[in-house]
Amino acid sequence: MEEKLFLMTEQSFKETISFFSKQDQVDKEDREQLYDYLEKVLNPQFPFKFDFILQNKQVLSNILIKLNYQVSKKSIFKSLEINAIKKYNFKQAYKISRVRRFMSSLKSKYYVSNIFSEKVKNIVIYESFNGKSFSDSPKMIYNELSKRRADYRHVVVTNNEKLKNTLSKQGIETVDKNTKAYFKLYNQSKVWIANTRISPQVYKKKSQIFIQTWHGTPLKKLANDQTVISIPEVTLEEYLYGFNKETSRWDYLLSPSKTATSRFKTAFNLPESHILTLGYPRNDDLINYNNSIHIKQLKEKHNVPFNKKVILYAPTWRDNDRVDIGQYNFKLKLDLDYFEENLSDDYILIIRAHYLVSNALNLESYNSVYDLSKAEDINELFLISDILITDYSSVYFDFANLERPILFFAYDKESYANDIRGFYVPYESDLPGPIFSNSHKLFSFIKNENYQAIPNSQQYKQFNKVYNELDDGKATSRVVDRIIQIL
Repeated sequence: MEEKLFLMTEQSFKETISFFSKQDQVDKEDREQLYDYLEKVLNPQFPFKFDFILQNKQVLSNILIKLNYQVSKKSIFKSLEINAIKKYNFKQAYKISRVRRFMSSLKSKYYVSNIFSEKVKNIVIYESFNGKSFSDSPKMIYNELSKRRADYRHVVVTNNEKLKNTLSKQGIETVDKNTKAYFKLYNQSKVWIANTRISPQVYKKKSQIFIQTWHGTPLKKLANDQTVISIPEVTLEEYLYGFNKETSRWDYLLSPSKTATSRFKTAFNLPESHILTLGYPRNDDLINYNNSIHIKQLKEKHNVPFNKKVILYAPTWRDNDRVDIGQYNFKLKLDLDYFEENLSDDYILIIRAHYLVSNALNLESYNSVYDLSKAEDINELFLISDILITDYSSVYFDFANLERPILFFAYDKESYANDIRGFYVPYESDLPGPIFSNSHKLFSFIKNENYQAIPNSQQYKQFNKVYNELDDGKATSRVVDRIIQIL
């Protein structure tokens, strides 16, 4: 049997039903697998259902007839839809499927589906890191756009009560993620502003504008530039299919530099006219608030001592260590006992896990190690930190604006490059700091203060020239100016 059958992509669907339509007989095992596959595709909540069906109408009708595909008599509308497909009446099948989706959403605590389309209204909806925080570029755009276009309703997505209450006290309207109100609001909003992917259950109309701010400069390969993927139970073909469906909804993508734009074009399959190379609004604060008064206020806010230097450790996530969809493990490879024993007199260590990491850290036995993974705005952690340690995360592109030392703890560099994700350029080629694979050597380097000259190196200066030339503290104004033009 063909290796690419039964994948949740349009091409695999075509190959699967074509393959079985040519078979004189379908054995019991294949029949059961084919039934399960068709159940997934014909599910009214499957967002790409008719993308699959309408490209393969005749063959699908034939295979349903050949299999004598039957459904329970209790499933009246499903039975009507299947019979319509068998009779090649796809307009009727589509209408019935809309009814099935609507009825299914009535039973759901979450999804909303309307038989008739919602009218688009003057609403801007903002979503940052799946509602886990209100930060990054969506927040910066909100702060300015909500003032300059007060005639629009501005709503922020949240997924926890603490954040919701905090924003409510500031007079910011919110909506809970994955609720019926959430899906309804996306259906109504004229403008979507987000820094991550949005649920495919939300259908975008042509009259709606999706501005994807993204959340970093690409070092590791993204989407269509990836040749390997390490997400359990997901093939590369399925991953790319879903990603391309998502990026096809983006009207505009923000980019921080010309170099990033060239990578985004191939990664997301976007024409350059859809990419706004205006800088990242989120980095404005790193330019405008890099002063001793503000840094002191931030240290007080996060209960960080004033008499010690601050090391920030902000690694990325590993695709191959998934707990659940969109949730990953975090395995700490730094030797915290060594740090506590050798550096804690002069330094504290802040750990900031990636937003996709699900497990909490147990740091109770360490007096000089802080877990600030839940801090809403990573820029605040950048500003209070004297040194950054990272691996393949894009955080170092942003941190470099502060012209402070950056160290790279890349203990799994080879496997990450070859088996997990891969890089756009050789990892070592233009990093603005040294690489370490051993925790003790890394901490010894810091203890001996060998890091002090790093920001003055020619490599560091060239790095900022290539990647951060648009980080001038005015990116938000440029982006909002462009959004207002689009409106």
